[in-house]
Amino acid sequence: MNYVEWDETVIVNHTSMDKEHKKMVEDTNKLYSYLTSNKTAKANKLLVKIVHDLKYHFETEDLLMQKSKIPQYISHKLEHERFYNKIRDILTKIELGKETLTIDHLKIVKLWFFNHLKFKDKPLANFLNEHNIK
Repeated sequence: MNYVEWDETVIVNHTSMDKEHKKMVEDTNKLYSYLTSNKTAKANKLLVKIVHDLKYHFETEDLLMQKSKIPQYISHKLEHERFYNKIRDILTKIELGKETLTIDHLKIVKLWFFNHLKFKDKPLANFLNEHNIK
């Protein structure tokens, strides 16, 4: 069973954004699988990769936003920064042994992901498509 489904609710209709989002969904589902089968070492290793990929994804979206000159650039960028810092802080606590990765962490990610898609990424994708920015 998948923790996050890849369907029309998560598709933003921008090729590069959807490609990266789909990979994030796949990694989140793999992380969920590791957590539910008590594969802690694999889960922690995958989390490191996810945090790295998240940084790359936000940088990619940032470049698209700068190129398009979207009016909501600052608020979108700040939302990325806040979320990235939160996830990076969780990773740091896990690496230091101060916290253990759990399904509750995935709930935070899932909630943020769907809200962000709806209120930030779908409007961004529409704006990019209207301005023919790939």
